[in-house]
Amino acid sequence: MNHTKSGSERETRKTKDHMKKEYRESHISSPLQKESPGHWKRWWVAATLIPFCLAFFLSWYFGAPGGYEPFSQVKVFLLFLQVGFVTAYFIRHHLKRAAVHLWLTIGFLWLLSLIVPYLASQTEVLLDMSDVSGELSTPLYLFVSCLSAAWILPGKARMIARIACVVLIILYILVQFTYIGYYVITHSLISINMLLALAQTNLAETMEYIEVNIPYAEIAAGVAALLILGWLIFKASRFSFNREQVSRKTWFGMLLLFFVNVGLCALSIGGTRLAHVYYETYETLHSFSDFQKMVNARRHMHIADRDIVRQLKAAPDGVYVLVIGESLTRDHMNVYGYSRKTTPFQTEAAADPHYVFFNHGYSCYTQTVQVLTEALTEKNQYNDMNLAEAYSIIDLAREAGFKTTWISNQSRFGVWDTPIGAIGSACDDQYWINSYVGTDVVTKDYDTALIPYLRKVDPNNRRQLIVVHLMGSHVSYWDRYPSEFYHWPRNPGNTRSTAEIMNDEYDNSVLFNDYVMENIMNEATNWLHADSVLYFSDHGEQVTERPGHNADQFDYTMVHIPFWIYTSDAYRASHPVEMKSMLERRNMPFSNDMLYDTFMGIMGLTAAHYDPTADIFSPRFDKDVTTLMTMYGNVMIRNDVEQLGSDQAFMDEQWNRQIADRARADGNRSFDWDNFHQIPISAQPMPEVENSGTSQEE
Repeated sequence: MNHTKSGSERETRKTKDHMKKEYRESHISSPLQKESPGHWKRWWVAATLIPFCLAFFLSWYFGAPGGYEPFSQVKVFLLFLQVGFVTAYFIRHHLKRAAVHLWLTIGFLWLLSLIVPYLASQTEVLLDMSDVSGELSTPLYLFVSCLSAAWILPGKARMIARIACVVLIILYILVQFTYIGYYVITHSLISINMLLALAQTNLAETMEYIEVNIPYAEIAAGVAALLILGWLIFKASRFSFNREQVSRKTWFGMLLLFFVNVGLCALSIGGTRLAHVYYETYETLHSFSDFQKMVNARRHMHIADRDIVRQLKAAPDGVYVLVIGESLTRDHMNVYGYSRKTTPFQTEAAADPHYVFFNHGYSCYTQTVQVLTEALTEKNQYNDMNLAEAYSIIDLAREAGFKTTWISNQSRFGVWDTPIGAIGSACDDQYWINSYVGTDVVTKDYDTALIPYLRKVDPNNRRQLIVVHLMGSHVSYWDRYPSEFYHWPRNPGNTRSTAEIMNDEYDNSVLFNDYVMENIMNEATNWLHADSVLYFSDHGEQVTERPGHNADQFDYTMVHIPFWIYTSDAYRASHPVEMKSMLERRNMPFSNDMLYDTFMGIMGLTAAHYDPTADIFSPRFDKDVTTLMTMYGNVMIRNDVEQLGSDQAFMDEQWNRQIADRARADGNRSFDWDNFHQIPISAQPMPEVENSGTSQEE
């Protein structure tokens, strides 16, 4: 009897449970709700118009004046039309949890999308309404595209779309974190300068930059935050990505909607700041690539005009040496007035009548490739020449019958073949001591390793051009000098701030660079008997707690460079006009993108591919402080009021007097090489590097 009763109760419970289930399904899953007519439509309208109006306001608020960009606003409206529909669908089917998680996700993505517009407003970068709408809509279109993909996939396959959504959003968050991190370090927005620097940087240099600028604890915190946010998005998306099967007709409509979303997503990504910067970087690198191809082609090409060739070859013989420094600002050189004695050789050489030091040299940019593609070619800030059509110093010297030699401690090839490597690769003789070309940056082979290769140049050939490219004071500074040149701090036991450490390390590298230049000049004057040696740095360096020469953190110290010339007795006697100009213009501002024409003038190669208005020693030189520029024409040199302000004449006179007093005290003597003593450096011996020049191909 009890068993019968118990079975009856179980049946009754099953029946009640089944009725409850049917009731719940009928009130949750059925489209026929007992809601007021149009209830879900009102939700659709509200969830579309309210966020769209907010997006329009944000586009107007963060965007620069200049029009409302109707298409971009239509794109945003279509986005929220879909978001509104999904919201209404969830509300209509009583899937309130799904609706809440949907808007939590949208709110989070929208906050992320405001990072670039906000940082742009803090860094005075102008974004128009189209740019802002691209930033606002990109993460939401990524989400909606994945959501529409999930709704057309069957059952378990929806997990693929869900995972894809999480991966894409994590990548998007990573980009935004990069924007934030870059702003914290540089107080600027990611630009073409950063991407070009990355294109020129290999893994080892990247690790050095991170070591100097970004604490590992911050990197670990960023990675942890990224993983946590990815997990939260994955958990929240489970409600939005599940829905019942639809009819065949509806399925095809949603498939079409998916492709529309993908297209609009691509358009939104194309409107972001990062996409614009990437495109500009690609175009710049493409122009570099064209230049490299042209340089390679010119190896076997010659100027067609025989009269011009005869004039070039009629230029006087001479041995000329061009030394290119790296990341050296004159603001840390004692010869230019810096308090620490970082340049004992150059300070003494400045009083030698064979040397002329220029007090206001500027680089045309703050990064190596951008500088040297103009400094070593006839393209500069003041002409509209296409880089691919520009002759280089090497091209013209070879046309004039000079034997050319390139000796470098820089990478010949990087992530992409650098234009500097292309210029050097056109030389007759080439010695690239970086044995890890393309994968590493030489940090343990100090610049003194270049000196022996000067002995490979035949001093009996009196028609030669030799280029020496140093590693100089490139970050990390402590890797640029041997222990024998650890000079600062005087008391290593004292507690120092990070900025003080960077300053000390940089000054040690400058001291070693001075020693390198002393060695180079010893070989140039006493072995090669050079007619002229010109030394300049590609760009300067801002030495702070987070040092560097990032164009997005521009400071004039980044473009303050040393610039000086040595001339032999024979050259001085045969070139009185040039020598007079050198002495008269030693205090004149000068940008190093005009070095090509100046050096061609020094060598006498003025028959073709030469502009006298860009040669600082030419009577036809037409630049002055009111017209000189840097940063590819975006910054006027005259605004460097600290060095070119109202006190310039007094400071220049004081500097000139110090050099003159030192010269008189020395009896106006030449540099005394009898007092020059080699300092033994306990470094690993450099293996012999073979000559890879074009002369070996013949």
